[in-house]
Amino acid sequence: MTTSRSDLGPWAWARAAFIAFHLTAITLMALPAPGGGMSRTAWKTPTVQAEFRAWTGRVNAMGMDYTPAEFEDTLWDLASGLMKARSKVLAPFGTYYRYTGTAQSWRMFVAPHRFPARLEFRIEENGKWRTIYATRSPDFRWHAEHFDHDRMRSAVFRYAWPHYAAHYNRFSEYYGRMALREFPEATAFESRFFAYRTLSPEEAASGMDPDGNYGSSRVIRR
Repeated sequence: MTTSRSDLGPWAWARAAFIAFHLTAITLMALPAPGGGMSRTAWKTPTVQAEFRAWTGRVNAMGMDYTPAEFEDTLWDLASGLMKARSKVLAPFGTYYRYTGTAQSWRMFVAPHRFPARLEFRIEENGKWRTIYATRSPDFRWHAEHFDHDRMRSAVFRYAWPHYAAHYNRFSEYYGRMALREFPEATAFESRFFAYRTLSPEEAASGMDPDGNYGSSRVIRR
């Protein structure tokens, strides 16, 4: 026995309408978008610049004629237009996303991070600096179980990027005050990142140490 459309009650139609609305809302939200990556400061980091150079070569191999700088500017204009259009399309669903928790705040990885940064904490005692924590170090383990947690690792990864400087400043202030309380002889605390290029398989197999430099230093004094 088949059911005709006229046999469907109002609740069946309401459920069907809600399902259609929900699928439309989450599909639109799930469409790829740069999100927090829309920062020209972030685009100037070595990892992103390396991607621009690589993709410029691929595009030019198909008959285009871009310099990396021109390709970057073109992508910025396209991405800016995309984000404006996306915001207008998603605006009617804003309240629904907020109350149902169906917003998509996490982005898929688009490329390997070839220039990562390792977080380090140091304290100054009797005029000399010593390291108390370094990311995934077997030797410097101050509150390592806290910083090695997945949630914290995600936050620390962001703090190494220049457009998260305000967050990094608050992060450094908080843990700096904590360290100065726990190390009564310390006169200062420093949070810094060691930025380096990841090794190739051959370099890693040879036992080579990564080459990099220290930056993003924040010093808290007693």
